[in-house]
Amino acid sequence: MAALTLKTVRPALVRLHRYTGLLLSGILFVAGLTGSISVFRTEIDTALNPDLFHAPAPAHPLPLSTLLARLKAQRPEAQVTALLYRPPAGHAIEVYSSETVAGRKELVENEIFLDPATGRIQGMRPTEGCCFNHRAVMSFLYRIHYSLDLGQTGMWIMGVSAMLWSIDCVVGLILTFPLHQPAWRQAFWRKWGKTWTIGLRRSSIRITFDLHRAVSLWLWLVLLGIAISGVALALEDEVFNPVVRTILPTDTPMTATQVTPHPVTIDQAESLAAGFARTHGHAERPAAVLLDTDGATALFYLFSNDGIDPSGLGSPMVTIDLRTGLVTDGVMPGQGAVGNLVMQIQPPWHSGRIGGLAGRLVVCLSGLVVCMLTVTGIMIWQRKRQAMQMRLPSL
Repeated sequence: MAALTLKTVRPALVRLHRYTGLLLSGILFVAGLTGSISVFRTEIDTALNPDLFHAPAPAHPLPLSTLLARLKAQRPEAQVTALLYRPPAGHAIEVYSSETVAGRKELVENEIFLDPATGRIQGMRPTEGCCFNHRAVMSFLYRIHYSLDLGQTGMWIMGVSAMLWSIDCVVGLILTFPLHQPAWRQAFWRKWGKTWTIGLRRSSIRITFDLHRAVSLWLWLVLLGIAISGVALALEDEVFNPVVRTILPTDTPMTATQVTPHPVTIDQAESLAAGFARTHGHAERPAAVLLDTDGATALFYLFSNDGIDPSGLGSPMVTIDLRTGLVTDGVMPGQGAVGNLVMQIQPPWHSGRIGGLAGRLVVCLSGLVVCMLTVTGIMIWQRKRQAMQMRLPSL
């Protein structure tokens, strides 16, 4: 019965797979290539711009408040939104600003690099702009990857494309199943096992087909995970998180209160965030912070003693209300209900950091595989289209 059902729906699935692949081919090729590069964008960017990223390690890191004050003294117009204030040894501090300059046509240099020992500005560059000079190329390629450099419209395009790709991954897997054998019989697994191989002595079109099918099978779980996490990253609040909260149990955000709420300084807020994380099993101190432009809250993240993104499910994220000293939101990796874990796993899976360096290499390879799958898919479609045209009678 199952084999009969698959045989019945297979023509429709073939058409769905074919035309979805053709529709997404351009976007998937661009996303795969730029994603493969972006896995190591920090390392590549550092190599291209050593004068910005390299700095001697300080004997005693400056307090966060001191860094902000010294930056303000050098660049009063800077409105700091993010600060990676405890970088890895030998790296400069990175600051992101939302400043705008009225009447200025040139791009504002809103990515600022500070000497961690003194807080002195050692370089600046725009975070926007095009295209392939050594200052802008990695930021440009990364924007192409997640939004086609089209802002929020591009995010929706990429998010919807990721949803279609997720469905197409499942359809593609089903199409590899043998037609006339039920899955509970040994013959099914014996025949299906052949689809995982590449016959190098076959014709060129058969080798192309084998590459398309076998490689996608070997990396199917990784590719499906990248597709789903692509939806999460592009349309997190609009689509992914609401759907997860609807179908899976989730816990409310962790919070903590003081006996007498009172305003706190940014340094006190850092200590509160570190203490909150420590009570939940994370001994590392935060190395980065996101600041609201109105100065109301500070979100501390990248809890790491060496300033390097941790592998696994990532880092805690703790939000402190600077007006009250209260922890208003705390996310601890690996803690929470099933829905919380599903939401937590998406960024580290997409970047490969869930598996450390090995995971990043797999995701880098997977990006190139996506490019190969789009090319071989178009080749297979073109070959079948030509064969069909040859069979049609001439008018």
